[in-house]
Amino acid sequence: MNELRLRFCDGEQPDLVLGAGLHALGRLPNGLGPVDAEQPWLLQLCNDRRGIWLTVADDLRGVHVNGRPVQHVAMLRAGDSIHVDGGELLLTAANDPGKVLPTANGQRDMAATSLRLVLRGIGGQHHGRSINLEQPRRIGRGSDADIRIEGQGIVERHALIEAVNGQAVLRDAQADVMVNGHRTRQAVLQAGDQIAFDVQHRFVVEGPPPHAIAGNTAMHSHSGYADDAEERPYIPRRSWLVRMPWLLLAAILLAAALSGLLLFGAR
Repeated sequence: MNELRLRFCDGEQPDLVLGAGLHALGRLPNGLGPVDAEQPWLLQLCNDRRGIWLTVADDLRGVHVNGRPVQHVAMLRAGDSIHVDGGELLLTAANDPGKVLPTANGQRDMAATSLRLVLRGIGGQHHGRSINLEQPRRIGRGSDADIRIEGQGIVERHALIEAVNGQAVLRDAQADVMVNGHRTRQAVLQAGDQIAFDVQHRFVVEGPPPHAIAGNTAMHSHSGYADDAEERPYIPRRSWLVRMPWLLLAAILLAAALSGLLLFGAR
């Protein structure tokens, strides 16, 4: 898992590394920052195997995540923007969005492209919409955009997202795009990555994990289980062969008992 950090956008506090466990934030003389468990807190972030959970203090109002109000509890993902006490916090992942982009070869890998890649809207006018990447998708405010968005800082042909050899790729960006909280203009995207064009317009990449693309086998693409044998459910096979001798013996004994009952009981 990529290392998660909480960025204080006002610059008064260094990034907070969100390791496993509970992290509390409260009011400090220089603004919002990490506090001990004994001190009054406004927000708590819990990092466990389920993900990152935000808890808001009972008496705190006006907390927003990606522009949506949160009253008590919310689940977060890398790239989320939290507004509280007049400041902004940004949850970032420590992956490198500027890695070398794959190039499409002349012949498409049919097994790789059959693994479905989609963009799911989680904010803005496309919230709840799933958009497949079976063809390149131009995003921007232009009339020819496949995914049309409008807002401050959005240009006519803002960026292109396409599937290349089974991977989602962000390229040809004419303005900055936020990928998991990092500004970039090109990136190789993975399932779970969040792409934001401003606070409002947000999408999440959904698709197979990288090992399923690399393995490129039907077993991995359909089973959904990890490669570790310990994590696969135990499925008994041909257990009836093991039970057959005991069932046969039980049947013989039962038949002998019934025969004895009929033979001696009639006298």
